[in-house]
Amino acid sequence: MDRVYYTPKEIAELLRISDDAVLDLIRRDEIPALRVSARIIRIPAAGFDAWREGRGPVRRRVRIAALPGDKPAKIGEGEELPDRALSLRR
Repeated sequence: MDRVYYTPKEIAELLRISDDAVLDLIRRDEIPALRVSARIIRIPAAGFDAWREGRGPVRRRVRIAALPGDKPAKIGEGEELPDRALSLRR
């Protein structure tokens, strides 16, 4: 079975650098990682392989925009739109 996740220590051993250097790369968003808990970090194997090949993460912006036309947003029963979304509709 192929590895799905690495620990920072395993990455440090593969790259022959210190654990702190790996944590610094994670902190700078150069190596993708998941924080499982306050003390546990895991690096997806696919993300690490992409980083080694020189492919960086693709950042996508999420924006809140007004709805086209004057149509109200469809929401479920008992739900409310956040104040910001209401102000964009006006």
